Parts: sequence; C-alpha cells; structure tokens
Amino acid sequence: MKLSCDNPGRAAVLAFTLIELMVVMGLMMIIIAIGVPRMVEGNRTPLGESLNAVMEACAAARRQAILSGSTARVTIQGAEEGTGFLISAGAGGGRPKPASVDDVYTGMEGPADEAPEAAPKPAGGAGFSGRIHDEIAIHGIFVNFEDLMDEDQVEVKFYSNGTSDEFTIGMRHEYGDAVLRFVQLDSVTGLSYIKTEDEILQY
Repeated sequence: MKLSCDNPGRAAVLAFTLIELMVVMGLMMIIIAIGVPRMVEGNRTPLGESLNAVMEACAAARRQAILSGSTARVTIQGAEEGTGFLISAGAGGGRPKPASVDDVYTGMEGPADEAPEAAPKPAGGAGFSGRIHDEIAIHGIFVNFEDLMDEDQVEVKFYSNGTSDEFTIGMRHEYGDAVLRFVQLDSVTGLSYIKTEDEILQY
C-alpha cells in the first residue's frame, strides 16, 4: 500500500534555512549595537549621574558598616560654592574601646610583649565621595520619615547588621525633562532603589 502525501513541500517549510538564521542574528546584532550605547548614555545625564552617586554612597556605607562591625554614615550637604550638593560615605559610628586593666603592663614579672594582642578588626573598605549635579534640584529629603529639607547637613546611618535608617530623596533635572525620581532605602536590608513618583505615592 502506497502512502500519499497531501503537501509534498510541507517538510521543507518546517525548518529555518541557514540564511534565515544568519539574517535574524545580524538584525539582533544591529539592534544591540544601537541600543546598548544609548542605554549607557542615558545614565550619563545629570539626573542619572546624581541618582547613581546617591546609590553608590549608600552601597559603600552599607558595605563599610558590615565589614567594620560599626555604624557608617552617608552625609549630604551643600557644596561650598552654594550650588549642588556633596554626598559622601564613611565610618563614624564607633568609638575606640578603652583599655582595660588587663591590657596595661603593671610591672609584674615577665616581659610586657607577652600580653595577648587584640585581633584587628577587618577594614571597612574605602569610603565614597560624590556630587549631586548643579542642575539637579532636590525636592525632598526624609530620614526616618522626618522631613530634613531645611537642614544644612543630612546623615543616614547604616548598621553592622545590614539595616539602615529609612531614607528617601527626590531629585529633578530642572533644565532637562523635569522628571521626578526618588532614591529610597529599604531599612530592613539597607539596599537602595530608584523609584518613580507614582511608586512613592503607593508606598
């Protein structure tokens, strides 16, 4: 018994040819070559750079607090020229431990250098220093739900267990597209996120 085929050319339609695959891959390469530089360039706007500076400062302070085992701070203050804002991250929450009686050599028998030395704490890593662009206006700074917009200097604390103060800062490029963006800290994890105005209102 001979089997009949309704459509003899059907088997050839079910697969892609090598030329078709090469055309599709070529188009994908062109799209990537055009899209990726534009995406990177989008972060080089004054607003993008300022948002990145705040997030990098928060990440540096969180890392420093965890590694050093002490409180670290992010500080935001006005620049000396009166335009723009400076943002920095560094340690500053811990005080040196005072020496106990056991740590002091009292003249008893035996050399002084036999006393056990305290193990040094791991370094907290390098701090961070950045700048919020001159063309960026800050539209609100909140630390632990307190409005600190009128303060000369704002500090956000990061703790050794990975948590932080609640912190939200809103920024807008006044001479650009005037889009309002926020950097918000999750106080439980100490991680920062960029959010839109609608996302902040839903929070």
